[in-house]
Amino acid sequence: MANQWEKVNPDGGVDLLPMPYCLVDEVMDDIFEAVGETIEEIESKKRSPKYEFKLPHAGPTSYMRLPGRIHCAYVEPRGTARMALGTGQGEAILVDTKLRQIMTQAHAFDESEAVTCISICSDSSFQDVPAGPGIEEPPLSSPPVKLFVAGVFTPKILVYDVVKETLGLRLKPACSIQVPKPEEEVERPLVEQLHTRGVAGGIWVIALLHDRSVRAYLCPLGEPPSQEAEDGQGIMLDKPIEEGDEDEEEEGVGGAGGGGHGQEFNDVPQVSTPVYTWSLAQLAPMPGITQVPELESITLTLFSPRPQGGAFGRGVSAGQIPTLCFASSTESSAVLAHSLTSPAPVAAPIGVDLDTLLMQAAPKPGLHEEPKWTTRLQPRRRWCLPAKTSTVAVSPNGGIFAIGGSQGSLALVNTATGPSLRTMLPGHYGAVNSLSFHRDKVLVSIGADCWVHHYDLTTDTLLARHLAGSPLEPGVANPTPILHIAASQAMPLGATMDAEGSLRLLDLKHGCKIARMSCSSEKQEDVEGPQPSEDDKPMLLLSTATGFCVICMADVDRSMVLPGEAADAGDEEAEAPEGEGEDGNEMQASMVQDDQSWLVFFEQTGVLKKLFPTLAAKGGDIAKHFNALSEEDLGKLQPQGVPSTLEKAVVLSAKQPPPDPVAVRAAQLAAAAAARAELASSGSRRRSQQLPDNLIAKLTTENLRRFAAGQQSAKEAAQPSATGAKKMASSLGGSGAFGKSATLNTAAREEQENMQSKTPHVVPKNWQVALKKQLRSGLAGKQTRQSRLQRRLEQMRKEISGD
Repeated sequence: MANQWEKVNPDGGVDLLPMPYCLVDEVMDDIFEAVGETIEEIESKKRSPKYEFKLPHAGPTSYMRLPGRIHCAYVEPRGTARMALGTGQGEAILVDTKLRQIMTQAHAFDESEAVTCISICSDSSFQDVPAGPGIEEPPLSSPPVKLFVAGVFTPKILVYDVVKETLGLRLKPACSIQVPKPEEEVERPLVEQLHTRGVAGGIWVIALLHDRSVRAYLCPLGEPPSQEAEDGQGIMLDKPIEEGDEDEEEEGVGGAGGGGHGQEFNDVPQVSTPVYTWSLAQLAPMPGITQVPELESITLTLFSPRPQGGAFGRGVSAGQIPTLCFASSTESSAVLAHSLTSPAPVAAPIGVDLDTLLMQAAPKPGLHEEPKWTTRLQPRRRWCLPAKTSTVAVSPNGGIFAIGGSQGSLALVNTATGPSLRTMLPGHYGAVNSLSFHRDKVLVSIGADCWVHHYDLTTDTLLARHLAGSPLEPGVANPTPILHIAASQAMPLGATMDAEGSLRLLDLKHGCKIARMSCSSEKQEDVEGPQPSEDDKPMLLLSTATGFCVICMADVDRSMVLPGEAADAGDEEAEAPEGEGEDGNEMQASMVQDDQSWLVFFEQTGVLKKLFPTLAAKGGDIAKHFNALSEEDLGKLQPQGVPSTLEKAVVLSAKQPPPDPVAVRAAQLAAAAAARAELASSGSRRRSQQLPDNLIAKLTTENLRRFAAGQQSAKEAAQPSATGAKKMASSLGGSGAFGKSATLNTAAREEQENMQSKTPHVVPKNWQVALKKQLRSGLAGKQTRQSRLQRRLEQMRKEISGD
């Protein structure tokens, strides 16, 4: 019967179903195919580093809250830990970014006058005074660090000395620089930009004024500190405090003669005559146009080319390093370069005999005479680039000046020799938004196309490029612009910040993103103390000596308030009805809450320890371990995000699969058969009875044949074969040989029956019949349906043809 059954492949048969069912089948196939393509696209995005699915998150290491809103900030390019901040209440704050605490502060102006410009200078030095042949020159100490502050209305630039005392640092008034006071009131600050650079014998102070003119002042360094001051003697605690009239002190606060908070700047040197002055008329976009660009678009950059060691030189060579001031504008394609000559070294007057010179006292270092007139300075170089300037940057040693264009162009100017145009680098497809240097070897740029470029300055080539954020999703027209980029000088790390406040941590060595950063910590236990609220948005990204710092403030558009407007506001509050007192208090409380700023610090070592726990476990300097990593090691050590479905499948396939139960059962059967054969050869019935009864035989042809033979022998054994055999033996004459053999055959059959009864099996009875019946019913039903459809089609054909 098994040979008569014909196997039919269901896939090879023709099923003449109506058209709607075929269409449904095709539609379902298309749907499944589209779903598969969508899944593959999502999986490819997860595998791609562009979409940041695997990019880990790095939180801040510490916070610092400051009273008032920060209006200006400055970090020294030398990589020191000093940061200067100017608030809207006229306060100048000096912060230590390593210790993350306020070093000192001073009220430079009244609370109604905001600090608009602030700067620090610590790279100046005293000039060497020749002591004569055979006389050893006394060693000169370094001049104190100076802090420069400019306000909105006060026509002065206040200069402080950062003096070290027993209880810490103190801001001591050093000198005051007078700027021209306008004849009429202006709505803009008197000093728009303030830049400082130290040289041998003084400090250059460049001020961009409200009338678009530039003035260069030479600030004196002051006398060198005495030995007592260096030893800690003569400090403020040893001096008696003079008591004065409180009314007079209150009247002196904010007075015009005091130049700020009190009369503390009345007894310090006053500088009123600039050494140089120049106009920015040549920044006009086209020749013949005398209109100077707007103040908001002008950018001044002051720097000095430094050798590799950073030394100024001694003697005559100290004055051979010029100070350069570059001027650019976002409304013009022209770039101007002005050169400022350093102060001449101290020399004896011409025509004076030796006896007269020996009788004169040696000039004191740090002091110089104010110039009698001002020199009108002309630009030393002028370049006209292919597009308008969008951003500029200078290398830490001052040897390279980078210019980014509004159409993506990128130019390098060699300032050490010339200055002269060095080369044009492959730029962006959009405007260059920000530039930053990592030491003197790598330039990082970011454009409006949201691409980050890494350039090697030794070969002037493009090292790597990658997206600053995720690619645009369908339906999004414009990407989020990237506003700031900052590169660290201590490690090959960089950070970017976009318009929404999102931060990315970059690896400048391998040219890739390694983490996403945010100003709020996901785990409250990571950072102790209060944290910024959701209303405090990132405003500015700065690079510090230990990492990066983000200034966060509430997004409140409150511009500078004039004294008259402040007085009017005070009168309106005084005239307010009594019923509005509670609302006024609530409004005042909200204003006080808004008048605060946050400094969010991302320390390099702390961030790397969180991102790479394996490197942190090694111990030692984590910066050296990170610099020694290759790109492959970086990918292995970097913690991964949520794995994709394909990666999960790969991981599961790599695992050791569980043992196959069928193979295990076959092995058990083989072992049982071997044991049974051994028992049969030895003739031990007792051991054969100990075989397991719960084994299941494999469904094979040999097992089926044995099963059929066992069934047949069982049927024969059921018949009374033993009685018939005995009768036949007696009728044949009682032959003992025949009777003995029949008895033996009966015993063998009984033993065989016992063995067959012990043979395990799970094969159901009549399994072939049930299977064939099911298949035949399915085929019969299919043929019935096909015949019914054929008859219906024939009937419809006859009806249509009219037969």
